[in-house]
Amino acid sequence: MAVILRSDAIAPGDRVEFIREAIWQGVLPVEIDWQQSPEELELICRIAVAGPLNFSSARSATNGIRRTSRLAGVDHDPRIFVAIQVSGTTRIEQAGHQSELARGDMVVYDSTKPYSIVNVDRTELHYFQIPRSTFAVPDRILDQVLGVRIGPDNNSLAGLVAPYFASLGSGDVLDQPGAAELVAEPSIQLLRALVTHQVADREASTESFAASLTLRIQQHVQAHLGDRDLGAASIASAHNISVRHLYATMARAGVGLRDSIQQQRLERCRADLRDPRLAHLAVATIGSRWGFVDPSHFGRVFRTAYGMTPNEWRRSARR
Repeated sequence: MAVILRSDAIAPGDRVEFIREAIWQGVLPVEIDWQQSPEELELICRIAVAGPLNFSSARSATNGIRRTSRLAGVDHDPRIFVAIQVSGTTRIEQAGHQSELARGDMVVYDSTKPYSIVNVDRTELHYFQIPRSTFAVPDRILDQVLGVRIGPDNNSLAGLVAPYFASLGSGDVLDQPGAAELVAEPSIQLLRALVTHQVADREASTESFAASLTLRIQQHVQAHLGDRDLGAASIASAHNISVRHLYATMARAGVGLRDSIQQQRLERCRADLRDPRLAHLAVATIGSRWGFVDPSHFGRVFRTAYGMTPNEWRRSARR
């Protein structure tokens, strides 16, 4: 579900701080400089989440955005941003590169490095953010494109990629959880291809994508622990690999797939059984929520792992 932020829905005296806090919490901590008075300040911002692909869209009057060295240095989950210019003119600077974006242009920037953005007059942009680990492009490739304008005149894929993301940002697909989940991974792959093509290093991109497979499998498992059919076949299918390749990959990482899934599910169950907000749920219901279909099996594996039954664990929290 998308969240819509409108400056005209906020009292003028509260606008600057409210918008700053909303951007810090919903997108990324940045400093925002407005040229207008609070009464004249204009902003419409939409924020949505599609699995690992977070999205925001902003239409605003002139402003400046700064990700300072101090903010970039604060411990956080590193993210890659891809911005698509819908209208107006935007200037961006990062990693020694300076660009001016017009309609249809794109730019990539990194949350771990300082950057500055100036939106001239009235502009509209779509922003897609991806965890750095999920993006799976090595630093030597990524550093070449940070802050660099990407358009149809310098990247033959841009004419395909920009309209796709402009449509994704302006439509309602990201408001539908099921549809959003389906488009997330193909969208990331498309952005990865765009960046790789920009520097003409396909081999490096392929290598980095393969090297990140273990991490992507683990992230997939964490996101689907409640799915009853989560197992080798579904995981392999989601990553377009064979079951044999899946087991070999996890073995090299020292991870036993079945044991890992069961342990993570048990940890989620143990936490839920101690959560007072879930006290009204039966033990079997909590087990089922995390993939344990058979209550007897759930009780046995829980006791083996923790030395007491789920009911005993729940009761011990009340003593």
